[in-house]
Amino acid sequence: MPLSLDAAVERGPAFAEAAAAAHLAFELSGQIFAVDVVGVREILDVQPVAALPNAPMELLGMIDVRGQGVAVVDLAARLGLGQGDRSEARILVFEVGPDAAPIAAFADRVLAVTEIAAGEIEPAPKTTTGWNGAALRGVVRLDGRIAMILDMEALLGSAASDPFAFE
Repeated sequence: MPLSLDAAVERGPAFAEAAAAAHLAFELSGQIFAVDVVGVREILDVQPVAALPNAPMELLGMIDVRGQGVAVVDLAARLGLGQGDRSEARILVFEVGPDAAPIAAFADRVLAVTEIAAGEIEPAPKTTTGWNGAALRGVVRLDGRIAMILDMEALLGSAASDPFAFE
């Protein structure tokens, strides 16, 4: 059962820790993704991103979050997707490791905080092509659509290289 974003924020950090199955669902390039709410630090309105000189293409730049510079990555590019409709875009700020600096990414649209039971999560599909799905925790159906549950540590953490590469 989806919770509104306001209701999830009202419940505070204790809710995120107590409900290990709570996920933030968002849209990116026409597809639905979900991440564990424990790793989501905050959701921001879109703001200007300051470009960083000589940065790789996936690093869009940085934003200021309450006096702290936070890197903004192009999550769509990281996932091998094109640009989506950003008319309802938000910036998601993630904590991707215990000692890692926060990292931000655009979401084309934030959908809801949804509780997902472990039994609802299907494993990532196996392929014969050698595709590496290490950053995909599994898939689930939300409102009749397939949502991919991302492992943000594997996708954006310090040890991440190309989590969806072909081996």
